[in-house]
Amino acid sequence: MKKIKILSLLCALALTAGCGTKPAETEAVVTAEPDSTSTAEVSSEPDTENIKMVKAVYPDAEAEGVSSEAFLMGNSHWDWWQNYRETVNESVKLQQNMDDYYAAIQKELLVTEDNRNTVCSPLNIYMALCMLSEVSDGNTRAQIMDVLKTSDLESLRSRAAAIWKANYLDTPAVKSILADSMWLRNDITYNEETLQRLADVYYASSFSGEMGSAELDRQLQEWTDENTGGLLSDYTKDMKLDERTILGLVSTIYFKASWAERFSPERTDTAVFHGAEGDTDVQMMHRDLMTSLYQTDHFRAVGLNLTDSGTMYFFLPEEGTDVKDLAADPDALSICRNTWAGDAGFPIIHLSVPKFKISGKTDLIDSLRHLGITDALDPDAADFTPLTDEAEQIFVNAAEHAAMVEIDEEGVTGAAYTELAMAGAGMPQEETDFVLDRPFFFNVVSPDGSLLFSGIIQTIE
Repeated sequence: MKKIKILSLLCALALTAGCGTKPAETEAVVTAEPDSTSTAEVSSEPDTENIKMVKAVYPDAEAEGVSSEAFLMGNSHWDWWQNYRETVNESVKLQQNMDDYYAAIQKELLVTEDNRNTVCSPLNIYMALCMLSEVSDGNTRAQIMDVLKTSDLESLRSRAAAIWKANYLDTPAVKSILADSMWLRNDITYNEETLQRLADVYYASSFSGEMGSAELDRQLQEWTDENTGGLLSDYTKDMKLDERTILGLVSTIYFKASWAERFSPERTDTAVFHGAEGDTDVQMMHRDLMTSLYQTDHFRAVGLNLTDSGTMYFFLPEEGTDVKDLAADPDALSICRNTWAGDAGFPIIHLSVPKFKISGKTDLIDSLRHLGITDALDPDAADFTPLTDEAEQIFVNAAEHAAMVEIDEEGVTGAAYTELAMAGAGMPQEETDFVLDRPFFFNVVSPDGSLLFSGIIQTIE
């Protein structure tokens, strides 16, 4: 019986500040011994000489060519927002029971034994695992859906489609661009129904060529760079599909939005950040604002709105609380997921936030195993029969997640979160300082409660 290795599941996210072009990424690669008797039956269009391609058609950009200021002040923005609100509400309804997934994935990817900074995209990994479930079956699929907190495949597809629509934004004011692709061997016959479903539900473009060829590797790198704005070039330059590969699944996300109220560059100064590895000088941004202040025995938290695109929450641990404990703190999660039932003050907050850029790359294999996805990693137990019947003992043999986040006075790039208006209240009775000058936790959350990016900052260079 021939042993076939299925894949590398690579999740990579791009978050930076400044003008961007596009997305982050998640790659799943299925590998196998070549089978010279099989034939490809994937409909396609010619792209390069030896690669066939079918490109997905994505939603049109809203008010293309209009400036952000003109869009936000015009009637087209109101019409767009009314439609978008319905999309968000539909996604919220279908996201019941997802808190456990978010808590588990953040704990697995953000909590380490050392003091390094960590960052991930819970949403990006979620969509990658949804796509992986489509090509699996039996207990392999059941384990994946258990991690995704969905009882059946139809529910998973409905939820994935709703989340995709709620987090795909292409307006003059915000970019949250999602894209997917599948990479196929040209000597394997695939289950057309499975491939069509990936195209229909996940907008997955398809590429077919000779696995292990420089031409297909170059196309893979170029497609990923194009959809990540070149922000992950340190990783994409090494992306390859060797001759054993059966299928590659790549899912990307790119986000850029401005703060609803920007920081004034004139107020940015040099301050000391008391990091886990010692003190460092940082560029500290300052703002005074009236907003909700969340307080528990473990942390204090505030959220900063982004124009048309959600909220970035900052969590500062109280004395005696390890910042790593906040990654799975149920109160922190309830704030992000709009299910907070506790009280929140509404003072004038003198906020100080350091400019930072965080990036990282993590092997996901152990995390998937800890989460309960074990059969997919075992060649004797894995079931990927919905993909093809021309290979046996297909299994996942590699998994990585890479992410990058950067914020400055203008806003955040790469995170797809959108919380629109903060409820008003009466005049505040107090003032308080909220200074992020020591290790803290953050979440970038979209209007439907999706956790697009999460991270722990312990040091700033």
